[in-house]
Amino acid sequence: MLQSDAIRAWPDHAWMLDLLYGGKPSVAWATAGSLPAGYDLVEQLVELPSAQGRSFLVSTGTRRGAASALTSFNALRSGRRRVARRVLGTAMRMGLAQPFLRTRIDIGVLAGTSPERRTDNLLTEHLHALLATACPDQGQPDRGRLVLAITGGAGPYRKPVLQVFSGAGRPLGFVKVGWNEWTRAGVHREALALRACADRSLGFGVPELLGLSDWHGLSLLMTAPLPDRARGIGASPPLPGISVLREISQLARDAVEPLASSAWWRGVRSRIRHKVTDSSAREALDLLACKLEADYGAVLLEFCFCHGDFTPWNLARVDARLYLWDWENSSPDAPLGFDAVHYHFQIAFVGRGLPLTQAAEIAARLAQPALRELRVPAENCALLTVLHLTELFLQHEEARSATGAADDRFYPVVTEVLGQRLARIRQPARGVGGRTS
Repeated sequence: MLQSDAIRAWPDHAWMLDLLYGGKPSVAWATAGSLPAGYDLVEQLVELPSAQGRSFLVSTGTRRGAASALTSFNALRSGRRRVARRVLGTAMRMGLAQPFLRTRIDIGVLAGTSPERRTDNLLTEHLHALLATACPDQGQPDRGRLVLAITGGAGPYRKPVLQVFSGAGRPLGFVKVGWNEWTRAGVHREALALRACADRSLGFGVPELLGLSDWHGLSLLMTAPLPDRARGIGASPPLPGISVLREISQLARDAVEPLASSAWWRGVRSRIRHKVTDSSAREALDLLACKLEADYGAVLLEFCFCHGDFTPWNLARVDARLYLWDWENSSPDAPLGFDAVHYHFQIAFVGRGLPLTQAAEIAARLAQPALRELRVPAENCALLTVLHLTELFLQHEEARSATGAADDRFYPVVTEVLGQRLARIRQPARGVGGRTS
């Protein structure tokens, strides 16, 4: 149940709160003190500041749990963010956080709601039941004492992400919420990737998949927390060893095919037709695809598994072992080398905030050593970077079609950048685009 005063107070979070706590007659949310008549207060969330002017929500079930929600996995964060989280966590634990609190949100349950319906409709109760099923031997916190830290993001790719803690502060898991066609498909892709990793003995680690379930139209992907010894690898470190990229590529059977007849390319053409709703973007993508197919459709490339968002902020080290998460954009049949290009592109475009033209240039240059090690012919590397940026353009439009929001830094300038880079491609070799064996 969405309250109008809460919408005005929470323009960035109202959509997310309504997804998680609205839409069910037995549950309501509102700014503190304004629950509808007949609803009993059962939980409270507070808004806390975060990096880059964003904020996040923490439930106040217990001080220890709320403090842990702020300080757990702090070694994954930058130095400045670690300090800020430590200060907030100490204030929450000691009951001195009032100066940091922006807004409070009350969660209410309709008086007289049956225990069964309450378990089904109230998010924390439902998560408690999921954890009891997924981890029956680990012991579960008292019912109703879970503490959540909730972020939602902004722009076309936004989705709620929850960290779940016991009242005593023990990390219990992460939950990603698929709430529209784009994000639901993403959490299902991630579940498939984590299962594929679990079936193999790999040199890198991934979070354990605890479950994927549907709840009131939402897809909930629950994974175990990272080991508490996890340490971030920095904001712009060198690309990790090529052996990691090879292992990722081998999660699915590879294929060497002409671009135009590959399963990946057929998927690209289908997605343009059926997943892009903006007519201008669809026309631009269709023209680009026709040009690529006409000029380079016969080029042989190697297609294999791709992580899809291989970036420093999705990586950590536990002692000497690398851990990878966020497999939502993974694909079993992407062109070999995408992960290497993506790594450098995202550091430049997202991490450093550089313009798209500059980020694309940097990615094309810095990915060259890794592409050589993956045995991608030098004459095919420029084509690979154009295909990678085309994939990002298509992902942006799929997400925009689902949310109505666009990334103004990326679109529409991506159409110009792709045109410029396509014009500079030398005719690729007609040989194999790369081998990993």
